This record gives sequence, C-alpha cells and structure tokens, in this order.
Amino acid sequence: MILPQFEYKRARSVADAVALYKKKQGKALYLAGGTDLIPLVKLRLQAPKAVIDLKGIEDLKIIASRGGSLSVGANVTLFDLKKDPVIAAHFPALVESLDATACETLQMRGTLGGNILQGTRCLEYNQSLEWRKARGFCFKMGGKECNVVKGAKACFANYCSDNAPSLITLGAQVRLTGPGGQRTVKMESLFTGDARAPFAMEGGEVLTHVIIPLKKTKGAYEKLRVRESMDYPLVGAAVSVIDGKARVCVGGVGGAPGLYVIGDIKDAASVRDVAEKASADAKPVANATVLPAYRKKMVGTLIKRAVKRALAEGKR
Repeated sequence: MILPQFEYKRARSVADAVALYKKKQGKALYLAGGTDLIPLVKLRLQAPKAVIDLKGIEDLKIIASRGGSLSVGANVTLFDLKKDPVIAAHFPALVESLDATACETLQMRGTLGGNILQGTRCLEYNQSLEWRKARGFCFKMGGKECNVVKGAKACFANYCSDNAPSLITLGAQVRLTGPGGQRTVKMESLFTGDARAPFAMEGGEVLTHVIIPLKKTKGAYEKLRVRESMDYPLVGAAVSVIDGKARVCVGGVGGAPGLYVIGDIKDAASVRDVAEKASADAKPVANATVLPAYRKKMVGTLIKRAVKRALAEGKR
C-alpha cells in the first residue's frame, strides 16, 4: 500500500522533538524504527499531518549502567539489545522475549521503545480502509459497538508486545519527556487497560529510556503463536526470579499486560494458584487466529512452562 502524504521532520534532540510536536498542535506522530507505525499509516489507521523522526537522537541509543540500574535508550534496536553482554548476563526473560519478537530482520529495525508503545491489535481492526468500510467501523474506529462481541461498548483488542511483560517482571521503569516536563513511572503504570487508548501518556510525550534494576535474575519467556518466525503473541508469559521471589506477567490477551506475584517459587501449589488465577482473569474473544478457549487455557500452561524453565535456568 502507498503511504499518504504527510510532513516529515527530523528531531535533533528530545527537546527538539517535543517542540516540533507542539508546533504541529498535536497533529504529529513520533517515528523510531517504524515497524509498527508505517503499516498503520499505510492502512490509514493513523493519519498524521506530520511525522517526527527520532532516529537521529544519540542519547536514545545508549545502554549505560547508572546507580545500580541499567538505562536503555528507547531507540536501541531489539537485535542490539539481545546481543548486549550485560543484558544476556542479567535478564534471561528479556533476552528470550527479544529473540521471540518477529524475525531478526525486523529486530534490526525495530526499537525497544517502539515495541513497548505498539498499538493494540484485532482481526477486525488491523485491516485496510476498504475492508473496514465494507465491514463497518468497530468501536475502536469510532463505531457504536464491537464487531467481535456484538452489542459491547468496549474494545477487546490485544496488546501484543513481547518485551513489555518481561520488563515488568524485572521491575522496570520508563522515563517520559513531554511538554509538561520529565517523569519516571513503573512500567505497569504505563497501561490504562483501555484497548482504544492503551497508554497513560500525555500528548507529545516521548518514551526516552527504560530503567531496569541491575540484579542478576533467573527467568524465561513463553509464547503462543502460529508461525514460529514472526507472529505476534496470541499469549505471552514472562517470569523473572529476583532474590528468590518470582514475578509473572501475561501479555497478548486484552488491552494491557497482567502482573502476578508468586510467593514461593518452589511451591508447586503457589505456582498452580497463580497460573489458575491468570487463566481465570484472561478473557479472550474471537479476534485472533485461534479459539478464545484455547488461548485462555494456554495462559496457565505457559506460566507453568516458564516457571519450570526459569528454575532450570532456561533449559527447554
């Protein structure tokens, strides 16, 4: 598909990017790797008047240890991140989620910030404009109801980042800079739970850095997908064990990742209880390529697999 016309601006710094956004009165979008944004613009799911390119901002490409944490620039590519020796030595769940994201060609283009801030997906939404007009606009497109769950005045699109669940289990934070200044929030606080507007961000804010406590962890990431080489997760389950305590996060089902804590990681009953609760909390609908009942069941199954591998230090 051909891209529509828009104005292209290249930011020299984060402050420059925010100033350009304000100048365009909010009718602009930020561009990093483009692996999520460009397809959306081609499908006319996004219609920016201007695109502000962040790729030239050097500070967003840095990985640095600072005060007991690792600061990762939002423009670091997924491929470079999974090859970083500090990441590999400390965060196995994150490494596995990076390796499971799309294919290496896209990993070399896609950025960590872009993967975190990707839009929610649905078979009734991620289609061409012609297809959507013929089908009738759904609630996420401004229609009166969900096209999957008839009569529902809610959106059930799925948040499909592989990396965000792993980062949440690691206690990561995100740094945001925008017209209102700079702030740092827990990654799980970044999500609204509303699939139509999934991120709790002010207009014009840039996700500049991801900050991860620099502790050695055990962990694993499990992913359900149709095609091994490139698909978005139908369900994703990450687990990280830090100082003997486990945090589990589930993605791919619903508008936001779900975080759970296992008290005693070696207690089979505790693991089972968390797996059963996460599966009960998951409410998939028929907006993906496999049956909702199967996705719901696989939430618990993937959690158990991830915990087992984390304790076995990654062995499959």
